[in-house]
Amino acid sequence: MDLPSDEVLRGIVRAYARLRSEHGSAIGDPPLVEPTGEFFPDAFHGDAASVARLLRRMIELSPVADDLPIELAFLAPDEGHGGGGCGSLACGSAGAGRGRGVEDVGDGYRIFVSAADVPQPVLLTTSLARSVGSVVLREAGMEPDAADEAASEIAAAACGFGVLVLNGAAVWGKSCGGLRMAQATAHSVEESAAMLALFGGVHGAIPARVRRQLDVTQREALDLAVAWAESNPLLVETLRDRPAILATGSIEIEPLLGLVGRWLNRRKIEREMGLPVTSTSRAKSLS
Repeated sequence: MDLPSDEVLRGIVRAYARLRSEHGSAIGDPPLVEPTGEFFPDAFHGDAASVARLLRRMIELSPVADDLPIELAFLAPDEGHGGGGCGSLACGSAGAGRGRGVEDVGDGYRIFVSAADVPQPVLLTTSLARSVGSVVLREAGMEPDAADEAASEIAAAACGFGVLVLNGAAVWGKSCGGLRMAQATAHSVEESAAMLALFGGVHGAIPARVRRQLDVTQREALDLAVAWAESNPLLVETLRDRPAILATGSIEIEPLLGLVGRWLNRRKIEREMGLPVTSTSRAKSLS
């Protein structure tokens, strides 16, 4: 598994920085949402009411006003994407944007959910997280055309839903030809992990328990992304404290460093900036 290219990483950082620069005060310091009973305590029965409760819980966890009118619309399994194959996520044309989305209905929004996603927790929570990200962007004044799947996922990650997005970036399932990995997001698993690692850098270390909420592919991607973020402490700190610089200026990406190299690089930056030197006992985010 490799990191995304520097060009792709710059694009993610710039979009994240623009969101923080223009709407950081509204986003605040959100919790890192995990797919556990702590964040989603309501019973789920696989019906429309359960999906509505799940969505409402996500709205409450987001910077969107709790009383914003939200409608749910369910799409039949054959709506929103082409035919072919056996119809499973791992077969045919399933993928980013397949029958999911957000529509402005004047005083609120209509969120579309594929009925095929409802019995599959990862697909459902990923779809809803993306939709909440789209609503955040629209409420922030972004034009609908700009609040596309990719931008919505970055907004979702910035608002604390990065774990849910990452889980949907690599979903293993049976297909006509056997076991295959499908992608239910616009960003790859490596790109989604980078967004989550940036969130951890901005808001504090990612708890080790988060790894238990991820499959093997996602854990490997997150470990790599966290190592990249820790190899770029100045970039992460600028994203946290002065995002406007990254939103409009050039973005320098440092190469991936080993554990000792990351520690030495941070000490070098701290000495050059006249900051207190970080203790060698500093806890690592995914240790």
